[in-house]
Amino acid sequence: MTEVRRLLQTLARQDTGSERKVYMMASPGRGEGKSTICALLAIIAARIFHKRTLVIDSDLRRPMVHHLLGISQRPGLFEVMHGSMSLEDATRPTLLSTLFAIPSGRPSGSMGEAYVDSAFASLLTKLRPHYDMIFIDAAPVVPVVEPLLIAEHVDALLIVAMASRTPLMLLRRMRHLLEPLMPKVSGVILNNAVEGLPYYYDYRYYGYEQSMPKRIRTSAVSGEGAGGHSEGQPHSQGVRDAKDQA
Repeated sequence: MTEVRRLLQTLARQDTGSERKVYMMASPGRGEGKSTICALLAIIAARIFHKRTLVIDSDLRRPMVHHLLGISQRPGLFEVMHGSMSLEDATRPTLLSTLFAIPSGRPSGSMGEAYVDSAFASLLTKLRPHYDMIFIDAAPVVPVVEPLLIAEHVDALLIVAMASRTPLMLLRRMRHLLEPLMPKVSGVILNNAVEGLPYYYDYRYYGYEQSMPKRIRTSAVSGEGAGGHSEGQPHSQGVRDAKDQA
């Protein structure tokens, strides 16, 4: 996808000279397209930019990464954090040689006790030396607390909002919750923004209309052809200073 490549190029320019490599995807609520964009960023980073890339599904309540990448849900993050599986065994290869994934796993017992902050921090410390880029798909920020805990251990946050659908009140609440972490916010991705742009911006105007499959197929990824769910296309110009958005 062209827009995903632009997002990665923007991040590369922003992070030149820094040691940022661990990015957490955040959204105020459900249905913003966060998981799809997270998976696409990981796929394009591995396939087009030749980065050794890892994607982690930390949304233990409504995981999506295993479905998007076509891998099994467990063992995964839950089992690693609770000591029933090694990190090596939970890290799954994909059809791309430089792309790996840690799915959510399947929590048992209380969801409030599923996430273990000290174990997650230790996991990231072990993973950092082995990958060029790590993308974490987190649960929505406003309903649950886990994303705020995870955000303490990452290098940067990418916020995803859905154009014309995400309530402004929800965005403001998320901004308030993230206030102590604002220096880590790399930008805001305005998903589905193409619907608000002039007709000549649309791919169809230039003859590039694409079908959007239900599952991302890593075996068929090309420079312009990674597909995803039908939430819409992320708009690269939506990567801006988050302080100006809210």
